[in-house]
Amino acid sequence: MAKILIISPISIAGELILKGFKRGFEGFAHDSEMIDVRDLKEAFGFDYVLCYDFGYMIKTEARLCVENLIKENKNIKIIHYFADNPSLNYAHSGDMELKEHFFEFCNKYKDNIRLAFWDKKYLNDFSPLKSFYFPICVDCSVYQDYKMPKKYDISFLGRPLGERRQRILSKIIKKFPSKLKIFSYPEHFKRSIYEMRKYLNKDELEAYKESFCGFIIEQEEISKIYNSSKINLNINLQGEDSLNFRTFEVLASNSFLLCDKRRDIENLGLCDVLVQYENEYDLIEKISHYLSYEDERNKICANARKLVCKHYDISARASEILNLAE
Repeated sequence: MAKILIISPISIAGELILKGFKRGFEGFAHDSEMIDVRDLKEAFGFDYVLCYDFGYMIKTEARLCVENLIKENKNIKIIHYFADNPSLNYAHSGDMELKEHFFEFCNKYKDNIRLAFWDKKYLNDFSPLKSFYFPICVDCSVYQDYKMPKKYDISFLGRPLGERRQRILSKIIKKFPSKLKIFSYPEHFKRSIYEMRKYLNKDELEAYKESFCGFIIEQEEISKIYNSSKINLNINLQGEDSLNFRTFEVLASNSFLLCDKRRDIENLGLCDVLVQYENEYDLIEKISHYLSYEDERNKICANARKLVCKHYDISARASEILNLAE
């Protein structure tokens, strides 16, 4: 049995992913403790540290705490699980120098540091440090088929920010002004209203404002939103080939997913349990089609949960990340 410190990040998705790891570790009888990076000041006696993206490096006290753990136990393994591009703001919280400081820290303790990436593209970003590929997984005990009635036509959970997402969401508002429902952090949605003015006219912008349904953080409730939606929309922002956490949340909920085309959909064997779209024009056509054909939607997602539970359940794969770190 290992003793594992899990450092909770300042990231909603990151925290959800690490909570899944915690439940998975406990399922294998490991002793795990999860501490917010902003509260981490001292810790003792751990065999592993698991963090998200740059983790403890964003807070001086947390970094010093991890450094002391390495000095205390020369065999300790510090695992950084990257599910964001290491060079972008999502990963380094706006500190443009953090990546370079992290590289220096890793070189200093290269025997202890292990880097895990959800996208193979980044495996050599910190060469010659030891890195390995680990696709995103989900906690299938939380994300389930709750058999909810389909009260939403098109749902999008996440940040409605960035040119690509806003361009796609604006196309949906124009074509289906009353059918889109957005679940987002309020400040992100408020910011998006201002930015969407370059895509939408006054009436369309009002329809966009009406799409906001609030912020959902509890994982069971998130899963129920997916379950309640005829179409769940995914717009990956990070990586080139990889899939985000939302992909696996929706599929574990046995719900219908329209996802932007990604190579890992085929690589991970997901082609038969979701529908891919090439661009916003293709997306609009597929939304029109699948809103009209419930039987087709149900047939496509019928085996989604079964597939995810078999291959991408974090409870089954949590110990795998520890083994890869050795």
